[in-house]
Amino acid sequence: MVSLTDGQKATLSPEAIEFLTNIHHVPFAQILAPFIASPRRVPELRRGLVEKTAPGEAALIEKYGLVVEVVNIAGLSVAIITPANVKPEKQNKLVFNVFGGATIMGSPRDRGALTMAAELGVRVCSPDYTKAPEGRYPVARDQCLAVYRELIQKGLPGTSHSPSAPPVPINPADMYAMGSSSGAQVLVSMLLVARREGLPMPTAGLYLCTPALDLSGAGDSMTFNARDRDIMPVSLLTTMVTQNYVPLPGVEVDGMGFGGTTDPLYSPLYADYGNEDGAAPWFPRTVMTVGTRDFALSHGVRFYWKLREAGVEVELLVSEGMWHGFNWNPKVPEALTARVAVV
Repeated sequence: MVSLTDGQKATLSPEAIEFLTNIHHVPFAQILAPFIASPRRVPELRRGLVEKTAPGEAALIEKYGLVVEVVNIAGLSVAIITPANVKPEKQNKLVFNVFGGATIMGSPRDRGALTMAAELGVRVCSPDYTKAPEGRYPVARDQCLAVYRELIQKGLPGTSHSPSAPPVPINPADMYAMGSSSGAQVLVSMLLVARREGLPMPTAGLYLCTPALDLSGAGDSMTFNARDRDIMPVSLLTTMVTQNYVPLPGVEVDGMGFGGTTDPLYSPLYADYGNEDGAAPWFPRTVMTVGTRDFALSHGVRFYWKLREAGVEVELLVSEGMWHGFNWNPKVPEALTARVAVV
């Protein structure tokens, strides 16, 4: 179970206390993780996640009158989520969303994508990239990059929102980008490769939700939030990655560590975000949200300082007592407060 003392409860909402009280960890997770997260068990994990999240996603779609359509962009299925009423000032805006799920699970129409479409009043474009182990590193990154490239060069194909209008290239200044957990790793790595290719950045703004940006296993919170503070044992999460998201044959990565690699594309926290010539920062203005129980708290803190030192406009929002991925909870007041601050 999640550890929760009276002193800790004193700083949390009743809804957060109820949520944490109902969390039950896998017993002996550190010992069982290699079996639970083995590639042959991934389909079962995915089915379990779908069964758990599908009712909430359906409720969000109905509540906000969201329209979810699937189109083909750069040979990949992409979910386009359109709110019932796109805000007038957001008619030309688009959120490029990369969903998370420890590299092996997740959906392009997950709660994060649906919630942001509803609360921002803007269309969300969410690629259905190939998850691991079927899509090992860097498959997801390269698929998302292909979609991003086509959006800014050709635009969106027709949807019910614009059924007959010819595609118009998306202005990068009108594009937000969002990545949750492992989706943040895919997204930031994608932006690093996009810069190498000379592609423009999505400069409307970048949102990283409890970002997992260091796959080497390093970081203080990877230890102090490892066992009974976050909602899932860190040993299970890291094993999901190390057993399934290994690089494809022939893909070289540098700096193998105790849990993974410090290669700047595989673990983008180790990349360089500065400009040698003193020019304006190239990385988009960024806001990150983490919680004090979040195993990825250190990822957010370290990335904040890295971007700040590079001159990037960046904000880190740390929520008391919150867990990994808390942002999308529909009932916890702390989650609503964080989302309002981001928007």
